[in-house]
Amino acid sequence: MKKRDSLEATSAWARLNRPQAEGPDVAMFALPYDGAACFRAGAAKGPDRIRSLSSEIPPVLETGQDLKNLLVRDFGNIPFGNNFVASYPKIEEMITQKLEHSFVLTLGGDHSIAIPVHRAFSQKATEPIGLIFIDAHTDLSDQFQGSAYSNACPLRRTMETASFSPENTILVGTRCFEPAGLSYIQDHKIKIYPAHIVAERGIFAVASEIVQHLSGLSNVYLSIDIDVLDPAFAPGTGIPDAGGLTTRELMTLIRAMDALPVVGADLVEVAPNLDVSDVTSFAALRVIMEILGLVDRRKIRLERYTLL
Repeated sequence: MKKRDSLEATSAWARLNRPQAEGPDVAMFALPYDGAACFRAGAAKGPDRIRSLSSEIPPVLETGQDLKNLLVRDFGNIPFGNNFVASYPKIEEMITQKLEHSFVLTLGGDHSIAIPVHRAFSQKATEPIGLIFIDAHTDLSDQFQGSAYSNACPLRRTMETASFSPENTILVGTRCFEPAGLSYIQDHKIKIYPAHIVAERGIFAVASEIVQHLSGLSNVYLSIDIDVLDPAFAPGTGIPDAGGLTTRELMTLIRAMDALPVVGADLVEVAPNLDVSDVTSFAALRVIMEILGLVDRRKIRLERYTLL
C-alpha cells in the first residue's frame, strides 16, 4: 500500500481506523451486494460512500465521549462471486474468524447480506442471541418474488438458525407488513414496537422495555435497516416508507442499549444513488458512531463484549 493510501485508510471512520491492528476492538466488513433488492437497487454503493465520508467527522460523540482509544479495523469489502448465496460459506468463515476477539460490524448492501452474517454469529455462539431488528419492514417472508433469499426474507432465515429465536427477537420501527410476515409475528408471538407505538409511547419507554426483555441474555445483536428512519431523515434507500423514526430516536435507542451485552451489528440499505446531499449516508455514519460508542463504553468498563 502506498503511503498516501495508508494515510487515507487511517483517516477513515473518524480517524479511528488502524489497518494493521491485530485483535481490534471493532472489526468492520462490508458486503456491497444489492442483487436481492425487491424494488430499487443502489445499496451496493452504500459501504464505499459511507466509508469515503467517514473521514469528515471527528472521533467524538455528541455527548463529548472521545473514542480515541478505540481500535477499529476496516477489513474492507468481502469478495463474492456472481452467485451471492453460493458465497455464504466463505462470508461466514471470514466473519467467524473475527468473533473470538472483536465486535463485528457489517455494512450492506441490501438486508439479505445479514443472512450469512447472522449464520456466522449463530454458529459461533454457545448461548442464545437476542436480536433487535430495527426496520420499517418485517423481512419475515419465507419467499418473495420467487426467492427465499430476497431482502424481504432475512429475518425469516435468521429464525431458522440455532442461536436466534422468535422469543429473543424484538422488532422496532416496523410499519410495512406483508401478510406472511404479520402471520409469523402473530403465530410466534414476536415482541414488536411498530413506529406508531414508538411515537405514542416515546423512545425512552420503548428502550427501557427492550432492555428489560433481553437483560437475561449474554449476547445481543443489532440489525439496522436505514429505512427504519422516516424518509425525511433517510431518503436514500430502496423503499422510503413514510411515518418512520427520527434520527434522534434511533440514536437514543442505540445509546440506551448500553445496558445490554451487544456483541455485533449490521447496518444496511443505504443507496447513495437515491440520496439527497448525502443525508442518508451521514445519518448512517451517525448511527455507526453510536454503535462504536457502545463498544468503547464497555471497553472502559473492562467488560467482555465478544460472543459467548
